[in-house]
Amino acid sequence: MTSHELEEEFRRIQQHHREALVPAVARMSLPGSITRVFRKGTKDTLLGTLVRLPVDEMTSLTDGDAFDRWYETQLDTVAAAILSDNPNADGSRIHPGYKWGHAAKILSVFLHNLVSYSRYFSDEDAARIEPFLHCPLDGIILRRLKSIGVPQLWSLIRHLDSPDRYGCLQSELSVAAAAVGVPRVWLDDNWAIQERA
Repeated sequence: MTSHELEEEFRRIQQHHREALVPAVARMSLPGSITRVFRKGTKDTLLGTLVRLPVDEMTSLTDGDAFDRWYETQLDTVAAAILSDNPNADGSRIHPGYKWGHAAKILSVFLHNLVSYSRYFSDEDAARIEPFLHCPLDGIILRRLKSIGVPQLWSLIRHLDSPDRYGCLQSELSVAAAAVGVPRVWLDDNWAIQERA
């Protein structure tokens, strides 16, 4: 490859860099620690689902209520992808919380990574969207909440099977985070803290 050909390759990459961020972030958002509970092939299904979500619509959402409505629409899509490969009758480890537990975690992790850690959105848009993001809920976060006295009715995300339970906890996190002036999604930093411990 000549120097000219190499420069052309970088020009090609430059033209498509932003659109390449979504699949890159989707892949990073589906590690084995998240996907190991699903049947074989589900990770590929989820990857295809995440890259097709209309994430650019987030820039037009003006408040948390609008974001929540948008989020629930996308959650239905992610949950349907999970259910297609993991029907309830198969005795898998994800029911009954495949939607409000597992799908919500995947969607929340993906959006958190895309908004907070990639350069997909402008700094201004990312700063405006980040407070709307939902905190990904999993065993680590639930144990941390329990350790600081937040009562929970479940200990595993597969038991998180109700929009009311999910919504109440996200609302409680949002109120507490807003009182400190940070986004509720920052509670997910407990994953990084746990990794260092």
